[in-house]
Amino acid sequence: MRVVLSSSAATRLEVARQFIRDAPSAAEVLVVGASRGAADDFVRELARERPATFGLYRLSLMQVAARLAAPLLAARRQTPATTLGIEAVAARAAYDAQHEQSLAYFAPVADAPGFPRALARTLEELALAGVHGSQVVGTGAMPDLAELLDRFDEQFDAVAAVDRARFLHTATEGASSPAGPYARCRLLFLDVAITNAAERDLVHALVRRSPAACAVLPVGDTATEAAFRPLAEIEYQEPRGNGLDRVRRYLFARETTPAGDPLACVELFSAPGEGREAVEMARRILREASGGVPFDRMAIALRAPQQYAGLLEHALQRAGIPAYFERGTRRPHPAGRAFLALIACVQENLSARRFAEYLSLGQVPRTEGREGQVGQVGLRGQGQEGREGQEGQVGLSADVYPTSQDEVFGTLAERADQQAQDDDEGEAAGPAPRAFRAPWKWERILAESRVINTADRWEARLAGLIRECELQQQELTRTEPESGRLKYLTQKTEDIGDLAAFALPIVRTLDSWPTTARWAEWLDLFAALAPRVLTKPARVLRVLADLEPMGEVGPVSLDEAARVLAVRLGTIEAEPKGRRYGCVFIGAPTHLRGRTFDVVFVPALAERMFPQRPREDPLLLDGDRRVLDAGLETQPDRAELEKLQLRLAVGAATRTLYVSFPTVETGEGRPRVPSLYALEIWRSMTGRVPGADELQRAAARASNATLAWPAPEAPDAAIDALEHDLSILRGLIEEPDARARGRARYMLQLNACLHRSVRERHMRARKSWSHYDGVVHVNGQSAPLLAAHRLGTRVYSLSALQRFATCPYQFLLGAIYRLRPPEDLEPLQRMDPLTKGSLFHAAQTEFYRRLQAEGLLPVTPDRLTHALDVLDAALAHVARDEHDRLAPAIERVWQDEMAAIRRDLRLWVDQIAHAGDGWVPMKFEWAFGLKGSPVDVGRDPDSRPDPVRIDNRFLLHGSIDLVEEHATRKTLRVTDHKTGRARVKDGFVIDGGKTLQPVLYSLALEAALGRTVEEGRLYYATTDGGFKSVAVKLDDAARRVGVEALEIIDRAIETGFLPPAPAEGGCTWCDFMPVCGSAVERKLRKKAPEPLADLDALRRRK
Repeated sequence: MRVVLSSSAATRLEVARQFIRDAPSAAEVLVVGASRGAADDFVRELARERPATFGLYRLSLMQVAARLAAPLLAARRQTPATTLGIEAVAARAAYDAQHEQSLAYFAPVADAPGFPRALARTLEELALAGVHGSQVVGTGAMPDLAELLDRFDEQFDAVAAVDRARFLHTATEGASSPAGPYARCRLLFLDVAITNAAERDLVHALVRRSPAACAVLPVGDTATEAAFRPLAEIEYQEPRGNGLDRVRRYLFARETTPAGDPLACVELFSAPGEGREAVEMARRILREASGGVPFDRMAIALRAPQQYAGLLEHALQRAGIPAYFERGTRRPHPAGRAFLALIACVQENLSARRFAEYLSLGQVPRTEGREGQVGQVGLRGQGQEGREGQEGQVGLSADVYPTSQDEVFGTLAERADQQAQDDDEGEAAGPAPRAFRAPWKWERILAESRVINTADRWEARLAGLIRECELQQQELTRTEPESGRLKYLTQKTEDIGDLAAFALPIVRTLDSWPTTARWAEWLDLFAALAPRVLTKPARVLRVLADLEPMGEVGPVSLDEAARVLAVRLGTIEAEPKGRRYGCVFIGAPTHLRGRTFDVVFVPALAERMFPQRPREDPLLLDGDRRVLDAGLETQPDRAELEKLQLRLAVGAATRTLYVSFPTVETGEGRPRVPSLYALEIWRSMTGRVPGADELQRAAARASNATLAWPAPEAPDAAIDALEHDLSILRGLIEEPDARARGRARYMLQLNACLHRSVRERHMRARKSWSHYDGVVHVNGQSAPLLAAHRLGTRVYSLSALQRFATCPYQFLLGAIYRLRPPEDLEPLQRMDPLTKGSLFHAAQTEFYRRLQAEGLLPVTPDRLTHALDVLDAALAHVARDEHDRLAPAIERVWQDEMAAIRRDLRLWVDQIAHAGDGWVPMKFEWAFGLKGSPVDVGRDPDSRPDPVRIDNRFLLHGSIDLVEEHATRKTLRVTDHKTGRARVKDGFVIDGGKTLQPVLYSLALEAALGRTVEEGRLYYATTDGGFKSVAVKLDDAARRVGVEALEIIDRAIETGFLPPAPAEGGCTWCDFMPVCGSAVERKLRKKAPEPLADLDALRRRK
């Protein structure tokens, strides 16, 4: 056998190629790579130089082990356990030991969430080193580890499963057979890493039966070097000492490095933050590609993928650079995280917060249609029995293979693995319809419903939220019937019903889960749930299949099962999509074993990123490891392994090496400093260690990237159009106006959105009115559209018409376009204002009707005591009825709000009892022109279904809170009750068009009943309003002012002049501020005032 050691990957691959060239033409060669991909790359490159290639097998070491062990395991009816299965067994061993109180040292932490995973890692390391429980002796943690290691082995024996150590021992047994697979093959070990005694024994067994063998190893891999040393004398091929070979030779060298200058083939640069560093890498990739380097001859070695993977993906997409993320890069898995959120929902007593977390991950499954689904399961869960009956038949499918990403299964289940990947990530041929219209709205609905937890509360609160929407609809129908919110509330009610139809059966299923069960029972429950709640459940089912060998272990709690699943379902190894050729290779430094690239990038050479801080095993400290004397890894070994990561990255580059580090930690806003590895790269080039300031200045000059301007100095170096334009602007800012004028015009020609935005801002700043300001004139197309919204054609409420005086554009958006603002959630400590207003008016109406039925109206001082009793009874009736329907989220909030309503109503009754003005209430909630049966919605039975015409021209509809008749004059009075603050002044008529109810409600009542109305008034019936009554005498002048207000509004619609022209302070509380922007009032002062004459006249009305 021949073993060659070199710091250059190119040198090692050349030795490997020569070994195959020297083999007899009829010989078969087994190429064992550090990974299957590396072996494939090597053989493909070799095949390019030969006319034909036969007899070359390409596998990783674990795949070789799988092929050797599979026949023996099948004969013994044993199943290999995956990493997840091993963690489950470790969790079970710890649980049993804790339950039997046999742990002493680990007893305080045995129930900690991370303990099973850490224990599995430690026990597996001991097993791979060939350590048995009887050998683990000593004090402290050693007795507990011995106990747990024995239990660990017993659990595997009980379920006929094998862990990684037994799996490798079985493979070694298979390799000892001269008739086994690959027995006659020559062996080539291509940068294979041997990390434990079990792997070492397997390699030795393979070499012993092979006719010839060769191994190439990187410098610094001391464990693998020690494993091959008994087999052959190790040859060291020293680099030539020029260019990159100089860096490789003196990297971490103990010998003195000769002085030299920085190398052109090594560039050290920095950037302000990881995101900008990713952009700078993309810039250099484009530069190299323009120089003729193919994308697939460039690689990025990520030592900190959790910080860089997403940023790199985004930066490369911006630059149009195809990327290939090698297997091993871990990413969040939406389906797995959604499933874990549902398990956490059960753990937290059916927490709505956890269910909302599940919804936020976009995993609501697609089914055949919304109507059928909602019909199956209503708000109260009709049809649930049928689903539960089907549920009992659902389990892990017989054809679901245990296809873990662990390379133990890389060969045994490649086909099933690929099928699962296609099912999970592939898109269907056509878009499948969703069962529900808007599941993306459910998360907000849950937050608004304040379900909190428990199955009963889920049903009560969702039903209560529907009732709350109904109350809000009633209040809006009373005050503003054409509001855009009415349609929104109807849609919202349907969405709540959809949420209930989907969520309540799942909640009931989760509520039925046991507290403890055997693993087999948990797996059946999980597997039954996954297809119901996940769009793509394939990966979750694969992980559950990994645990099937543990089925007889138990009983275990749901908490324990969730801890085992958490790591594997929360994140996954990113599956490479397609082939890597034509793409920039992105992976960990270990993925560069057995590979070479023309250009290699090594980012993140900053403190705490690369190198990463080595940490001792918390369960088996280095002192105890040395006592065992089993070759276990210690801190010096871990430090050497970290150095090996940099050696592998540097060794893979054949032409150019880029080394970089971030200078700012953008998440915390503090500076970063280069790590010792960055200094070591500089030392290996120049022979001296630079000062930190010198290194940072040199790196900053290489990129010249700053936080102040996210673009390069030269536009030609930009990675996309955005950077190019910013770079142009960066230069123009410093130019004199005369030279800079017009040089950025091309941006307006190339970017339609930018052109539209800039032109609109310019035109709105001009004095003349134009269509950029809004609707300011009519044409042939808009005239018939606006004609349909004139006051004589379409019916309006007074609340909508009052918007015109505040701002014509607000009127256009709210009353004509019927837009609505986004809804903000009310704080838990306060009732929704619309709901509270509806309850207040309902209590007032109920109070009046009870007194009317008793013939005790009006309320007088001598009837006050009885009236207050009637009020309390009416309010109690309304509160009791609505409490059952609304199912308030927090009882104390409901009680406080009802107490506040009761206080205000009692003060209001006291006020009207002492009024002594001779007015007798006769109609309550009298409506005109509103749809629906008056009795059904609590209106006066004599309400008029048709709208009313004012001055025989203008259509109105609405609801009058109270109509009173004077006891002697027999004239009528209109009262509109307000629950807010009094904002009108005494002596007003229409308040500049902002308060139309007193006059126009009076005119509407006269037109409908044919009786004289003497006055209209606003009554502020709460403490906030001071119980203030503001009356308007309905004389000829008031009547004329009311009609003129309608004429002005109708004329504005007719002429199409509805611009953004707010009254002073009108934008402060406007719902449509995001549409217009905050500078409307300032721009209005520059506009021509003549077209606003009508609006100004209206606002001057008293």
